[in-house]
Amino acid sequence: MFLGVRPAAAASLTRVTGFGNNPTNLNMYLYVPDRVAARPALLVLVHYCGGSAGAIFNGNGHDYVTAADRYGYIIVVPEATRSEKCFDVSTPAALRRDGGSDSTGIMAMVSYTRQRYNVDPSRIVVSGFS
Repeated sequence: MFLGVRPAAAASLTRVTGFGNNPTNLNMYLYVPDRVAARPALLVLVHYCGGSAGAIFNGNGHDYVTAADRYGYIIVVPEATRSEKCFDVSTPAALRRDGGSDSTGIMAMVSYTRQRYNVDPSRIVVSGFS
């Protein structure tokens, strides 16, 4: 009998709120594999215009998830919340450090994750699909 034996917890994409300065009200999702490296890398995985965090995570980004499970790195998946589901990549606010657009919220996500998971600051990368 296996009474009392619980299945192992499986890593999943989890929504995070209250992560810091988020002037454009982005959603933050975080994937932490079951086995995290001692000084993990961090991948910021950005969805395509019209997409969502779940769509990129379960679609084109699936190989990144498989690699995170293998190598122990963490994935942050920002999600645009404006009606067209596109990130601001061209306004003066988006192109200026702490300018008050989507890039400000994404940097808050990175800072939040770095503080909680001992992320190696020399191994923070961004990838995405358009």
